[in-house]
Formats: sequence, structure tokens, C-alpha cells
Amino acid sequence: MTRRGPDGVFRNNPVAVLLVGLCPAAAVTTRVIDALWMAAGVFSVLVLASLCMSLVGRWAPPHRQAESSAAVPRFRWLGTLAVASCLAACFDILLSAYAPAASASLGIYAPLISVNCLVLGRAEIHGRGGPVGRAMLNAAGLGAGFAISLAAIAFFREVLGAGTITLFPVGTFGGTVVIPSLSAAPARALLLAAGGLFCIGYLSGLARFLARSDSVARSDREGAGR
Repeated sequence: MTRRGPDGVFRNNPVAVLLVGLCPAAAVTTRVIDALWMAAGVFSVLVLASLCMSLVGRWAPPHRQAESSAAVPRFRWLGTLAVASCLAACFDILLSAYAPAASASLGIYAPLISVNCLVLGRAEIHGRGGPVGRAMLNAAGLGAGFAISLAAIAFFREVLGAGTITLFPVGTFGGTVVIPSLSAAPARALLLAAGGLFCIGYLSGLARFLARSDSVARSDREGAGR
């Protein structure tokens, strides 16, 4: 039996495969730095929400666990929403206090992390009293997959659409790398919403191709082992 790794990086990637992060991916990936800030927020909320929901389910008394398992699903959803909303609000407050420029760039998408089905679905699925470590590992894997996808989309959109790479300023480095050959005549259409969907579509196709190739290779190995 092959050992499974955490979901989200290569399997069930939220942008490349499930596309549940489509709106923020298209909206905040015009610059690499904005994609990194968004990825940091989603990663933090994912891990902490999964931790909280897993601990709540694990520490509940036995009769409460039985009642919870028989409860209407929307009540579990509301509990996850409350936890994720508090965490997303904390992230938005910290961002506004310590990185106001990033907060202004993300706009409404920073506080709306809590209602992204990426966060809600994953924290609710892995927060039903299962192992805490496994819940956090899967949340971290999904957050890493989200971060990789956003960074990849933002990199290609900004490089080809503006001829720049915007990162964090450090010391004398202003944070922006200019590529002269591309900045003179960039493909500005990639900075529009349609350009984001274009990049996401190609990323989705690549991820599905790799997943299919991996499935075929696994089937061949299992057939040879028999």
C-alpha cells in the first residue's frame, strides 16, 4: 500500500484541480506580493481553523460527540464559519496594522477568506474529532497548494503583463524587479480578469495531465506487482 501524503499540494489542489479559489486567484494575482499575502492569510486560517475544529470535536464528551454526529450539517457549517470568521478578522486587523499597503491591495478579499469554501469545506471535513496532527497536515498541504498556485499565476501574469516582479522590499532593495525586454511592450491583457482565467485554465489542464499520468503510472506498478 502506498503511503499517502497531505492533500492539496498535488492532489485536490484548490486552484489547479478543484478551482474553489477561482475568484481570489483571478483578483489578487496581478502582482506576486499580493498573491503571497493572500496565500499567507489562507494558509494561516486553514491551519488554525482545522486545529480548532479538530480539538473541539476531540475534547467533546462522548454523548456530545454522538449528538454532534447526528446533528444537522448546517450547524457544523455555522460553527466552522464562526471560527474561520474570527481568524480571518484577526488576519485582516494585523494586516491593516502592520502592512497597510498590502491590506489596501487585497481589499475585500482579505476579510472574505472566511467565506471562501476552500477554508470552510476543509476545516469542516477534517474537524470532526479526527487526529489533530492529520487535520493540520492536510490543512497545511492544502494551504501550500494554494500558495504555490497563486504564486505561479501571479508570476506569469505580472512578468508577461507588466514586465516586473513585485516582492517584499528589503534594505536598499525597493521590492520591484524590472525586466526591460518585457516592460517595454508587455501583454497587458494578462492583468485583466480574463488573463487570470486564462492562466488558471492552463494550470488546471497541466495539473489534470500530471494527475492522470501519475494514476496511469501507479496502475502500471500495481499491475507489475501482481
